[in-house]
Amino acid sequence: MSEKALEKAWSDHSRLWEHNIWVYPVISRRAGGLSIGINLNLDKRCSFDCAYCQVDRTIPGKKQEVDIARIEEEIETIIAAYEKNGLADFSTFKDVEEEKREIKDISLSGDGESTTVKEFPEVCKLMRKMQDKYPNHPLKLTLITNATMLGLPSVREGLKTLTEKRGEIWAKLDAGSSEWYKKINRSAVSLEKIQQNIESAVKDFPLRIQTLFCKIKDEFPSEKEIELYIARLKRIYEVSPKNLLGIQLYGVVRHTATPDVHPLEKSFLENVARKIQREIPTEVDIY
Repeated sequence: MSEKALEKAWSDHSRLWEHNIWVYPVISRRAGGLSIGINLNLDKRCSFDCAYCQVDRTIPGKKQEVDIARIEEEIETIIAAYEKNGLADFSTFKDVEEEKREIKDISLSGDGESTTVKEFPEVCKLMRKMQDKYPNHPLKLTLITNATMLGLPSVREGLKTLTEKRGEIWAKLDAGSSEWYKKINRSAVSLEKIQQNIESAVKDFPLRIQTLFCKIKDEFPSEKEIELYIARLKRIYEVSPKNLLGIQLYGVVRHTATPDVHPLEKSFLENVARKIQREIPTEVDIY
């Protein structure tokens, strides 16, 4: 298997697959294999406007009612294709070795923020149903979220279902200071509100922090910025050490919709990881 084939699969997170509308397969670095993604945001609605986002919002999205029955059908179609030959027929995956195509999870991750969709609790119920329907596949359930909506009662209702059996929240925290947050995430929701939402969620649900570090033009996070970021992690850890499952540090590998966003050296992430582990006894992974 060519490493280039795997890198290509990692970098290609297209939401399109066959005739599916809502559901797509990807080879995910962080999931460690094949992830079945659910894109609830065909309209590209998001409460963040991240500098590093791959979604081009200059092209309007589609306004479409979430179709739960269609989503279920599309998940089943992908699992059937996987059971046939590990999705080896899919052009993006055909040169990736079988063990790297092992199915790992069903993930809410698309062209926007999944928790903004009113059908979110119902979609979480469907995901749990799929876990029970396919017991031969130890499917984990994952919500990849920017954490802006985690405090809403309807979202918490969905999270109870999602995390009932091998379910996790992967919450975004990309900054320690409001200044860097405004440059990187560009949201009307304050960084303090994000912090509060994550702290509230980790009290009750298993959660990982996902952090992307990158360079914007010639600027990258300073030592002071990293100190403030780690201080925020410590606050989250202290709320519930058992529910903070770990920290995921990663960089840019896919084409970004806005220019002047560049990856940092792996050594930068390794240095941040060492600093985190000196302060917090939790798992830190680099991707």
